[in-house]
Amino acid sequence: MSLPRCFGVLGDPVAHSRSPVMHAAAFAALGLPHRYLAFHVDGAGLPAALAGARALGFGGLSLTVPHKQAAVALCDELTPTARRIGAVNTVVFSDAGICGDNTDGHGFAAAVGELAGGAIERAVILGGGGAALAVIDAVVHALQVRDVRWVTRDPAALRAARAPDAGVRVIDYAELAAGPLAADLLVNCTTVGMRQGPREWPVALAVDSLRPGARVIDIVYPRPHGGLLDVAEAAGFVVQDGLPMLLWQGVRALERWLGGPLPADAVTAMRAALVG
Repeated sequence: MSLPRCFGVLGDPVAHSRSPVMHAAAFAALGLPHRYLAFHVDGAGLPAALAGARALGFGGLSLTVPHKQAAVALCDELTPTARRIGAVNTVVFSDAGICGDNTDGHGFAAAVGELAGGAIERAVILGGGGAALAVIDAVVHALQVRDVRWVTRDPAALRAARAPDAGVRVIDYAELAAGPLAADLLVNCTTVGMRQGPREWPVALAVDSLRPGARVIDIVYPRPHGGLLDVAEAAGFVVQDGLPMLLWQGVRALERWLGGPLPADAVTAMRAALVG
């Protein structure tokens, strides 16, 4: 029998996270005695938390707001995916040190694959944080969208920190509001709608100006009442909250930590725990 190991998620805020119940369901399905816990860690505490978890023999960690970009400089090595994205959401411990990976892009692409609809030609991505970095990477490299507007409060800072991929235009909210959305995919990667987060964007979103059949994804969960998805669904668009992305990035993270593919019954148990 495997010895019990501890895994966890670090974030601020973190009390809302569904990762503990999702991973607990996976461990139960696999017959493993491991535990997965949520730890409230602010930005200043991240270096000590990573070092402490490694010293205590943790099996691995997930990182959420606001740690994904800050963790890049704290890892001894990065996977090619994490290096390309510029953010870390999954930490793997080994004798060699702390390895940073990013499974968010895989999770987002898999989540989009669950939605009905045709090819995505144009996308609008809201937000400039670590989650947005992974979503942009997935939109460009996995979904192969060639016309992307990446919307942030400070385009100059984002352009200075990262060279945008071909086909990606970094703009501010004022430029977004100057015309119709006219996209097949709209994704909210900001903290708008998150518990303790802001309630609205700097400008009103003209959701009704999306293309017919557009998909609207809000990676915030739980789905806020009266929020973006309610508005988009009432307008007839296909919507999805952040739980499918959470599921599939979690599947990939577990595969990294446990060293092999997860069986289908474990994935089913994880999904059931998220919606239960």
